[in-house]
Amino acid sequence: MILITGGVGLIGSSMAKILCEEGHKIVVAVHRQKEIAPFLEPYRDRDLFIAPLDVTDLDQIERTIKQYGIKSVIHAASVAERRGTLYEAMRVNVIGTINILEASQRNGLTRTTAFSTEAVYQGIKQREPLKEDQLLSVDSDRYIPGTKRAEENLGLLYARKHDLDVVLIRASRIYGPLAVGARSPIRAIAEAAVHGNVCDLSHIDEDEGHDNLYVKDCARGMVMIHTAEKLNHRIYNLGAGKLTTFGEFKNAALSIAPGTDIRLGKNLGDITPTKSPLDINACLDITRIKEELGFKPEYDVHTGMRAYITWIRDKKYS
Repeated sequence: MILITGGVGLIGSSMAKILCEEGHKIVVAVHRQKEIAPFLEPYRDRDLFIAPLDVTDLDQIERTIKQYGIKSVIHAASVAERRGTLYEAMRVNVIGTINILEASQRNGLTRTTAFSTEAVYQGIKQREPLKEDQLLSVDSDRYIPGTKRAEENLGLLYARKHDLDVVLIRASRIYGPLAVGARSPIRAIAEAAVHGNVCDLSHIDEDEGHDNLYVKDCARGMVMIHTAEKLNHRIYNLGAGKLTTFGEFKNAALSIAPGTDIRLGKNLGDITPTKSPLDINACLDITRIKEELGFKPEYDVHTGMRAYITWIRDKKYS
C-alpha cells in the first residue's frame, strides 16, 4: 500500500491514476481539499482509499500508516504563496516533511519519495542544462525554493543517519488538468482556445521559455522512480529536458482552435510576472532518469496542449 500526501492535487491525482492502473493499492491523503478528481472515481474503495491527514501531525501520520499497512510514501503536500503565509509554508513544507521522514523510519517503510522542484536551482544563471550534482545557491525569493531546499537537506540527512531509502525528485514546471496558480499563462491560453474569448497576456513575453512538462509525463516519471526496485541515486531531475516558449504554446493552441485571439508581449525584459529575479534560465538535464529508467516525455507542446484543451472542454483525461 502506497500513501500519497497531496494526493488530490495536480501531480498527486495523476500519480494515483497511474498507480491504480498498474495494480497498486494506494491511500490518498486529503486535508483542505476533500474532493478527488473525477477520473479517480472508478478506483475509489477498490484500489484507492481516502484518508484525512494533516502532515504537521506526526501521530496522525503514524496512525494512518498502521491502519492501512502503508509500505511506502510519496510526499507531495506543500504550501506556496497563494495558499498561506511564510509561517504556514514552513510549517507544512518543512515540519510536514520532518514528520513524514520520522514516521517512515519509525515504521520501516521501504521507500520515501519527496516531490521537489526545479526551483531549488534558483540563483544559478547558467544557460546549460542543470544537473542534479551541482552546488545550489542559498538565496530564495519565494516560499517553495527555500522550503524545498530545506526538505531535500532533511531527506538526505535521514537517509544518512537512519539508512532510510529517500528519493528526491526535482520536477520542472508542470501544466495540464487540475493546474492552478498564476506563474504560468498556459492554462489561460488553453481556456481561450476552448471558450473563444480574448486572451490578453501582453504582460507575458512570448519568447520566455521554461522546461514545461505535461502532468501525465511528470506523474509517469514519478511513479517510475518510486516503484523502481533499485535506484542508483537519491536525486533525479524530471522534466522535458528542453525549453519551450509561451509563444510556442500560443501557436499550438491556435493550430487546434484557429481564430482564437491570444495576445502575448515581446521584449519585456528579464523580470516578468512569470519569472522572478532569481529564477533559472536553463532546462533540466534529464540524462540520469533517461539512462537509468528509460524515461522519455511522451507529450510535446502540441500533444500536451491538445490533451489539456480536451480536458478543459470535455473533462476527458488524456
